Amino acid sequence: MRMTGMSLKVIGIVLSIIAMLLVIYGINVTYAQQKPQIIFPVAGATFEIAPGTPIYNPYNPIGLATCSISSFGTYFPLAFYSYITGQFWPILAENWTVQVLPNGSGILTIYLRKGLYWFNGSATMPFTAWDLYAEYYIGIKSFGWWTPFINQSLLNEDLRVLNNYTLQILVNKWSPLIPVWVLTQCVNAPWFVWEPVVNELKSMSVSQAMKFSTNVTEINVPYWGIYPWYLTYFSSNYMTLTLEPSNLLNEWLNIFPLADWYYYDPTYEAIWGPNSVAYEYWYALKATWGSAGFSLQQVQLLKSRGVGIYFAPTWNTMGIYINPHDYPWNIPQVREALCYVINRTEVGASWGLAISKPDYYPEPIVPETIDTYPPSVRQFIIPCSYDPAKAAQILQSLGFKKINGYWYTPNGTELSLLVYSVSGFSDWMTMTSDAVSQLQKFGINAKLIGLDVGVFYGTIIPSGQYEAETTWLAATPSYGSAWSFLQDPWVYSGAAISAYTPGSEVWPFQWPNGTCTPVTAPASLNLPNSTIVWCINSTYGYINLSNWQVFFDAVAQPNTPNYNLAIDAIFAWYYYFVPSVPLYDKITPLYYLPSVADINWTYDCLPPSVNYAIVGTADYWWVYGPMYYVLLGAYAPTGIIPPLAEAIINGSLWTNPRFKVVADFIGLPNPDSSIQACVASYFHTTYTPVTSTTTTSTTTATTTSTTTVTSTAVATVTSTATVTSTSTVVSTATTTAVSTVTVTKPVVSTTLIAGIVIIVVIIAIVAAIIALRRR
Repeated sequence: MRMTGMSLKVIGIVLSIIAMLLVIYGINVTYAQQKPQIIFPVAGATFEIAPGTPIYNPYNPIGLATCSISSFGTYFPLAFYSYITGQFWPILAENWTVQVLPNGSGILTIYLRKGLYWFNGSATMPFTAWDLYAEYYIGIKSFGWWTPFINQSLLNEDLRVLNNYTLQILVNKWSPLIPVWVLTQCVNAPWFVWEPVVNELKSMSVSQAMKFSTNVTEINVPYWGIYPWYLTYFSSNYMTLTLEPSNLLNEWLNIFPLADWYYYDPTYEAIWGPNSVAYEYWYALKATWGSAGFSLQQVQLLKSRGVGIYFAPTWNTMGIYINPHDYPWNIPQVREALCYVINRTEVGASWGLAISKPDYYPEPIVPETIDTYPPSVRQFIIPCSYDPAKAAQILQSLGFKKINGYWYTPNGTELSLLVYSVSGFSDWMTMTSDAVSQLQKFGINAKLIGLDVGVFYGTIIPSGQYEAETTWLAATPSYGSAWSFLQDPWVYSGAAISAYTPGSEVWPFQWPNGTCTPVTAPASLNLPNSTIVWCINSTYGYINLSNWQVFFDAVAQPNTPNYNLAIDAIFAWYYYFVPSVPLYDKITPLYYLPSVADINWTYDCLPPSVNYAIVGTADYWWVYGPMYYVLLGAYAPTGIIPPLAEAIINGSLWTNPRFKVVADFIGLPNPDSSIQACVASYFHTTYTPVTSTTTTSTTTATTTSTTTVTSTAVATVTSTATVTSTSTVVSTATTTAVSTVTVTKPVVSTTLIAGIVIIVVIIAIVAAIIALRRR
């Protein structure tokens, strides 16, 4: 029907109104469409990747296909474990049971979640128990994972797929750490990729399989991830991850019910490079969330430019490991002398004392956690001090002489020390440089050389090819979690000082009081070798680090006599042998743009232990970075109440069964009205008090006196379902994770008003057109 002049006039007026409204509310509409993007410059992560390198191979030493902020990171473990709260969070696993048998062996049965998929950007494959079977079979038989607790030669019988979603492991010698080791292992080896390797290994002996490990590391495999984000681009200095399609994300919301990825741009960016590159990004305000070892002066300058800063204890200490194989550094007293040469306050001040606390403890202990240790252990936590005169006295007593300002050994050679560090770690290089300078002033010809991070961690440390190297000396937030570091402290000293490494596992021993008494593991533990410490005389003996490690792993239950005895012995050895010289206790500065996140509510309102469990510097920040916060729903862009905060405000964190795992994991299992009031006040809203909560434990333990399962399961995973997306898909899912949170806010969003007005106007247009057509 032809429109009249009047009709055209009406439409013109309506369109003019729309144009006017769009001008008025244009900024708000644009803001609603542009979600803040997480851009993380991963300071210190640099890669030199040769063409053809199997970067998607999780067994390759380059370490890109794993769970770490300096890798793809698009994988999960079976469960998270918090070293602060001591709580598990089931992720890929739905549940598990443990059965410890009378002979000291044990059975771990793992029940997987159904409905999870591997994703490569265009296709999916179901996640099943066969994926675990492939990963564990290769890891145990070819790389010796979890030995000697799991018998490599019996793996064909001891590793069993009961059905597509149940895996069982027979552990020949049970350790309390087995669940933590297995459940927190990064899952990154899908069966449909690695089945041929498993089949080849089955016919090999253990020695053949161990030799074959080199071949395994060189296999080129395609990319598959199992994570809410998938890899869309990777180079030696840049990476992007993109949020999965909504049909896959819905399954992840069952695991992370408070996740708030819908508030952010679906593409996450990581920039690889040294600290200097990270600083350039932050200074230019191109980075939005991350951490880096910037100096206190740099931190203050970034703060003046509007970058948000928050601090967290890392529960890490840094220092210098010294190779004890070569003269004269094979003499414990020579290494002890270095502990007295260096002024740690000066070392910390070179980078900023607010973020680098002096550390004088040669034992693997974080100074601020000492009070958490019982007195029986604390007596073996003994510091050295800044006392150059004492250092000189020690050297002179050993026959060293100082000639023209430099020390010489009794055989007349100059005392020198070559220290390696990571060139991209500005904080390490600066503070180690100060320590080396102090050694030079004392009369030791010391030098510092910075190396590429890949060379440093991929070659120098594992092979023990160093005279001295800077590295982490301790990493544990408390006595109760000391096992988290002591289960493998040798990863930082490499082959130079290590359990299970012939020639590097037996070292001199003496108790701090100058005596030697033996340490023997109880016969009831049935260990391969119960001799931990043996004595040559009343003042001198030896410790076998391999025997100690097996003993410690077998008794790693805090507040038990054997746990304390194991820690006593290793702390006494560190004090006497001085394998490392401590320098500083690290405080981590983390950075963010206020438009991306509002951090302060957890610092203002939550107990420190809960806040640090969220901030994650002892747990999962170093694994997933800011994405860990997104999974928790802990923070949101400024002006939005994060899902975790909303759940606290309205009490659903304790009343909604789906959220219980989150409450337990962060260490807030019971409601607290004072915390609710504080969080509500912070976000200018009201809260709903929770007077009581009922907690029901549904842990199921299945135990039988004998197990006669026949390992005849057949892999029948044939699904190759595809999704309607490619690597460039942008998810448009807007499902709110916390549908039960109904906090009343005092301010109504102007963006929402604009949207409503525009919708009303559109309806008016439609009505007008319909009316015209009816004329």
